Amino acid sequence: MSASIVLGFVIASLYGLAFYLLAGHGWLRLILYWGVGVLGFFLGVWLAQAIGIAIMNIGELNLVEGTMVSWLCLLGIKLWRRA
Repeated sequence: MSASIVLGFVIASLYGLAFYLLAGHGWLRLILYWGVGVLGFFLGVWLAQAIGIAIMNIGELNLVEGTMVSWLCLLGIKLWRRA
């Protein structure tokens, strides 16, 4: 595994944990938020690389884009679970 993938997993896992601490209850939601955070982060990185956007990169990792998509996915899953 490359260092940027490992760093991405660590950052995305921290986003999932932070969202769980802010909005979640129960172990299943922790797993859900972790998975959505990781998938959203790497979706954002992939979209940024596909479009060619590079606001703030750490190596090959598009940090800003990955963060934005990760948090949007986490908020979206929270709103979807509430409905």
